Amino acid sequence: MKPKTVNLAFFFIPFLFAQSNVDQVEIKSITKIDVPFAGTMTFSNTIHAANGKFKEEVESSFDRFYTRMAMGGNRTAGKIINYDDQSLIMYSESKKQFAAEDFQTIKNNDGTPSLKDVTRMNPGGNNDRDRENDKSNSENNADQNSNERPKPTVERIISKDLEQVNQFTCKKVITKISSSSNVITIVEWITEDTLILDFADTVQRDLVESYGGTLSPQPSSSSWVSRIEPKKKHEVVNGKIIKSSMTSFNEKGKPSFSMQMEISSAKEVDFNPLMFTVPKNYRKVDELE
Repeated sequence: MKPKTVNLAFFFIPFLFAQSNVDQVEIKSITKIDVPFAGTMTFSNTIHAANGKFKEEVESSFDRFYTRMAMGGNRTAGKIINYDDQSLIMYSESKKQFAAEDFQTIKNNDGTPSLKDVTRMNPGGNNDRDRENDKSNSENNADQNSNERPKPTVERIISKDLEQVNQFTCKKVITKISSSSNVITIVEWITEDTLILDFADTVQRDLVESYGGTLSPQPSSSSWVSRIEPKKKHEVVNGKIIKSSMTSFNEKGKPSFSMQMEISSAKEVDFNPLMFTVPKNYRKVDELE
């Protein structure tokens, strides 16, 4: 008789969630993207994480009318992942609607949620597995392009002095990537004070993996540099990015794209189970538009 196979991860996940002394955390950040002709796009992000529970809410605003129309308008939307009831919820605060999907359904779909991830900036949203596929495709395209034209050059400066960014003590890293067609300058402030940030990341990653999904790591200049110069050893600054800016200049030296991100606060808060539920006046729909 064939022995039964037991998925031990199902039993260990609640145990892993319970190992931290932190009850609940709140992380606030803001991201601004400037694109010529498209204007400024602003994303105010708030994350709440507790043992076995994760919530991310994003308030999106667009200063140009046509960009606002293309992105579905200014809105506030979010997602909730809850291990207790094995559910993934996407909701729209603007429309007072929500859609839900259970973990087993996602597992049966190879770990890919069918619900659009309304916290992503893509028109219509995207899901975690799609982000992983997009990352893989972009890496493959980069590898193909690198074989067709000269590789970019990399300049990297890591400050020895520490700087204070909000509540965090950080090291400043400046990376300049130059090619024949453009120059990209990336500035990052990285901290080793990662307790709150690590807790939220671990909760989210474990929840996504519990339904068979994959969560992409936080992008950084180090990953770019290692892809451009894989055989060269570059100094890596360990920790989490608290603040960053990226500016792309075209061959005429004019900015063609810029993005700034900053974590304004990360703190432990009192546990509030209602934070991980949808308000009772929200209407359930099959899918959010």
